[in-house]
Amino acid sequence: MNGRAVLPLALVLVGCLGSSPAARFYTLSTLPSHEGQGGAGGGSGRRVRVAPVTVPEGVDRPQMVRRTGENSVVVDEYDRWVEPLDALLRNTLVLDLGALLPEAQVLGDAIPGLAADRTVVVAMNRLDLSSQLVMDAVWFVLPAGGDQPERTHRTRLTEPAGAGAPADLAPALSRAMEKLSREIAAELAGPDAAR
Repeated sequence: MNGRAVLPLALVLVGCLGSSPAARFYTLSTLPSHEGQGGAGGGSGRRVRVAPVTVPEGVDRPQMVRRTGENSVVVDEYDRWVEPLDALLRNTLVLDLGALLPEAQVLGDAIPGLAADRTVVVAMNRLDLSSQLVMDAVWFVLPAGGDQPERTHRTRLTEPAGAGAPADLAPALSRAMEKLSREIAAELAGPDAAR
């Protein structure tokens, strides 16, 4: 073989050895919606807006960040959320609340000309992903035009997540988000909901 034939063959072999594993993407499951109601604003009742969800900066990235010890984490380069984590959590809340409150129009983003009667604000103080998912969230509901809540709530949840592998974490986070959604829905449907 001459030198001209060896060089392209060597480059092809090096290229094959250097390929990266394929990325895996994860999303969250949501409660089934009532056909034609909730979530996207199909209900004819009050409008509920879900404000952007605040997440801890340490997990606010496309890759899954898993706790591996008391003071250590691993960033899984090839295990990623399907969208930014804050948006994924917000969209999950919108769909879950829409399913739990079929009489309401539950919206994510503010829509020009469409005012909300209530706004849900959620801030995640802690979101640890491991064999035990730990969520600590502060949340409140603002009335239309209000900038101060009447009550602030704190929800602390733990969910088993199998071995803590990425494929175990998405279902565990889905379950935690469903529980958080149920607490928020109870507040929205409670006796003060008409205010």
